[in-house]
Amino acid sequence: MKFNSQDWEKLRRKPVAILGAGVSGRGVGALLDRIEWEYETYDEQGRAFGTTEARSCSLVVFSPGFTLDHEWLELARSNNLPLVGEVDFGSYFLSNKITAVTGTNGKTSLVKMLEQVWNFCGRKAVAAGNVGLSLCELVARGVEPETEVFLEVSSFQSQSLSNLRPESVLWTNFEDDHLDHHKNREEYFSAKARLLERVPPKGTWVGRSVLEKAAKVGYVLPADTVTVDRTAQASPGLPADHFLQSYPQRENIAIAKAFCKSRGINEGSFDRAVLSCAPSAHRLQKVATVGKATFWNDSKATNASAAVAACLNFSGSLFWIGGGRSKGEDSSMLPRLLKPMVNRAFLIGEMGGCLLELFRQQGILSDFCASLGEAVKGAFEEVTEATNILFSPGFASFDGYSNFEERGKSFVDSVFDLKKLASATTQESIN
Repeated sequence: MKFNSQDWEKLRRKPVAILGAGVSGRGVGALLDRIEWEYETYDEQGRAFGTTEARSCSLVVFSPGFTLDHEWLELARSNNLPLVGEVDFGSYFLSNKITAVTGTNGKTSLVKMLEQVWNFCGRKAVAAGNVGLSLCELVARGVEPETEVFLEVSSFQSQSLSNLRPESVLWTNFEDDHLDHHKNREEYFSAKARLLERVPPKGTWVGRSVLEKAAKVGYVLPADTVTVDRTAQASPGLPADHFLQSYPQRENIAIAKAFCKSRGINEGSFDRAVLSCAPSAHRLQKVATVGKATFWNDSKATNASAAVAACLNFSGSLFWIGGGRSKGEDSSMLPRLLKPMVNRAFLIGEMGGCLLELFRQQGILSDFCASLGEAVKGAFEEVTEATNILFSPGFASFDGYSNFEERGKSFVDSVFDLKKLASATTQESIN
């Protein structure tokens, strides 16, 4: 949706309606405060958006969690109100060069990696989008014109784009996800593919799985698309235990290296820059070793493909803690994929009961646990040899937590509570 100066002048006569009071909604509010435009915020857990509210506003800016057929958006359409997503709204007030990053898994890590490389090489860059700082919030805080924006874009955001035109798009991979939001896999793919329709020639990089899915659904990628394969070795300069050497990150680093080369960054500078990259919080992080058990937090794995990718990094005895709220994907394949890697499963959340039966059908020792803390304790009690205990849930957190960060913190707290108890027990036996 395009606006000219007369449109903006007319729209500013009434307040903006912000739908959603989360990170995106607050970012829109911050931007409107900066440009001194009145607004009202509506949220399903707070103030409702009805006919009276629709008639009192001039423009609706909605957060990415709203499906395009949501009743509030339908109400806005019936009142002939312009509808704009948060990312699009922010882009109206930003002239900086933007590189959009999307994919089922690895978006946040790739965005932060590119920001690190740019700044290491003396080029100004900032990460925004789903990494915690919304595009509107970035604009509200102010950003220097020469700073490049690496923007993490979800399918929720890309499906409604009408103004954002990134200079480049990096699409890491494609797996089933968010099928509770999108009607089917094809719609999910099409939502992400809208980004490719908005990028200039020679501006598209994709992972191999994107190319393969495009062929299956009959989508024709831009003729000059660069396809990047996951490499066996991430980078010669990285230590073997660096997080970028892990299975899910190899595709990220391969795409990042190809993209950076096209933008004039030589391989040596790239390798030196990524040495100082740190993993995203709650993404395959070692928490602690208690006795023979080593605990790993991968709470950010909110789909099956991410959980499988995490398990691929381990050899020897592996216990898996997983479960949560389904996002509409078919879960029947998960036990088959994990069977070669997992010795025992501890299942939690809304999907726990369903998964228990599926895992047992595959002959995998499995237990249903009433809480994450119970799963941590139960897994530890079954350890008889050196074992990695991986919390890589494979499902959304919203059955018991507000987000994956809160869920990850709960796991970490449970591990350290266990460690304190184990230390105290050991001390008592010595005394």
